[in-house]
Amino acid sequence: MFNNVAVAAAHARSALGCERVLIVDWDAHHGNGTQDIFWAEPDVMFFDIHRAAPFYPGSGHLEEVGAGLAEGTTINVPLPAGAGDEAYLKAFRDILAPAAAWFKPDIILVSAGFDPHWHDLALNVSYEGFGALTGFMQQLAEQHCGGRLVFVLEGGYNLESLANGTRAVLAVLAGNTVPVPDTCGIAEVQAAADFHRTAFESE
Repeated sequence: MFNNVAVAAAHARSALGCERVLIVDWDAHHGNGTQDIFWAEPDVMFFDIHRAAPFYPGSGHLEEVGAGLAEGTTINVPLPAGAGDEAYLKAFRDILAPAAAWFKPDIILVSAGFDPHWHDLALNVSYEGFGALTGFMQQLAEQHCGGRLVFVLEGGYNLESLANGTRAVLAVLAGNTVPVPDTCGIAEVQAAADFHRTAFESE
């Protein structure tokens, strides 16, 4: 059994002249295998956003940051069950973006699992969310490594969400408009807040 993204990272470094590789894993399960492979490798940054323990495999805690010269190049973002588009995008904006700016990758590899989709019940990412994440990764790659960006298909147990999630990523990569991520209920809550606000405002 091979770890596809780890093999790709090794190939990029040995054959393509990429000194620093950034791996982004958005699968619902923590990528413990990839983390173990690059745990003490300072030229590979591993960013993993996943459902928090005790969800399988139970690893990927915040404190797991790498070892030796690679300390700080493993970044884990464990999420509670039900976290969706906005949580993912906030993690990308507030954690991944500054980490990438510091690391200065020569290429970015994405472990694109689609079990964070709500059909798989682990998290609550929508198809629009996968598209928005793809657009974010494109911008990150353009900013730091000349657009060098590779997606590697990973997990997913519901065939419908696996197919539609893959389609959402490919649509953005093909040049279609980056979709607006799911903000279900936000507009309605804002409207209700505006409606009820007058009841609490002092005259």
